[in-house]
Amino acid sequence: MKAAAAAFLALVCASSEAARLRRTKAVAPANFISDMIAKGKAFMALDSDMHTEMLIQVQTNQTIVDPCAGITCGNLQCPAGFQVTTVEGHCCPYCVNPDIKIAPKITGATGSTGGKMSAFCPDVWCFPTMCEAEEVEPTTANGQCCAVCPRK
Repeated sequence: MKAAAAAFLALVCASSEAARLRRTKAVAPANFISDMIAKGKAFMALDSDMHTEMLIQVQTNQTIVDPCAGITCGNLQCPAGFQVTTVEGHCCPYCVNPDIKIAPKITGATGSTGGKMSAFCPDVWCFPTMCEAEEVEPTTANGQCCAVCPRK
């Protein structure tokens, strides 16, 4: 019985030691981070919560390759009224007619769909509400920018 208890105790100790070793994280040398920053291979930044510091590694062994290097553009012949126009970030030019104006489909908060600029807040547009009761208008006292539905 003593041999079985001793074997059980040895097994428990060995498994707890193995668990401790699995939980141990590898730790970088104390000067590793400062060396990376000094060499320009990393920099410190804040995470999206604006509190947690994080180390951002920079890959310095990248070679910049021109994506247009292997592309040969043809001899572009534009029709009347169009001009050969190069666009930054594109490999080949385009035929563009500067007299053709295309209005964007989405124009944003311009007032064309019932919105109006707030009289109380700069850079704020107010749109019609769908209140079942009379809406609460903004005032200098209530701090609202736009009309809102009353709370029930």
